Amino acid sequence: SDLLGLIQVMIVVFGDEPPVFSRPISASYPPYQATGPPNTSYMPGMPGGISPYPSGYPPNPSGYPGCPYPPGGPYPATTSSQYPSQPPVTTVGPSRDGTISEDTIRASLISAVSDKLRWRMKEEMDRAQAELNALKRTEEDLKKGHQKLEEMVTRLDQEVAEVDKNIELLKKKDEELSSALEKMENQSENNDIDEVIIPTAPLYKQILNLYAEENAIEDTIFYLGEALRRGVIDLDVFLKH
Repeated sequence: SDLLGLIQVMIVVFGDEPPVFSRPISASYPPYQATGPPNTSYMPGMPGGISPYPSGYPPNPSGYPGCPYPPGGPYPATTSSQYPSQPPVTTVGPSRDGTISEDTIRASLISAVSDKLRWRMKEEMDRAQAELNALKRTEEDLKKGHQKLEEMVTRLDQEVAEVDKNIELLKKKDEELSSALEKMENQSENNDIDEVIIPTAPLYKQILNLYAEENAIEDTIFYLGEALRRGVIDLDVFLKH
């Protein structure tokens, strides 16, 4: 699971870089010696050059136990039990045998887990912030695209309205042209073509008549030539006309 993997990663990281430190082991203080004359009993293990008696009394020359002081002397015998010895100073860190206490291990694990969680939390927050920034940019792009689409739709609506107006105008013009053409056809059926064109002045009328006669003569000569070429009429008829 994820918790088991996290613990294994913490074990590896703690093995590579343990977040604990050790202080130099300070020597414990010797027990506090009692004041006054010491006990007159023999102290085993005492070096031969050191006397258990104060400097005012000579040491016992022999290796036998010394005699006790008589009662009522100026310095009564006291034992060292009346003055408790000073406890040794404890140090934080690994003990003298090289082991680590449970509290130190617990504090180290808590520190490692906290650092790991803070790192993972920072990583997740950075990733979420990056995704949020990307989503914000996408939102801005979508807003710009939506605005452009609205402008295009508005412009298309205006163009469609203008096209509809032009279609209606063209329909009206088509109806007017159809009615005018129908009137002209009716007039051409009832009226003679020579009476349709009326010059405004007599001189213009004479010019128009001469132009019409000239065109008629040219047409007659043309058709007579065609008839002679095709053999419809002979040369005498052609020359006669």
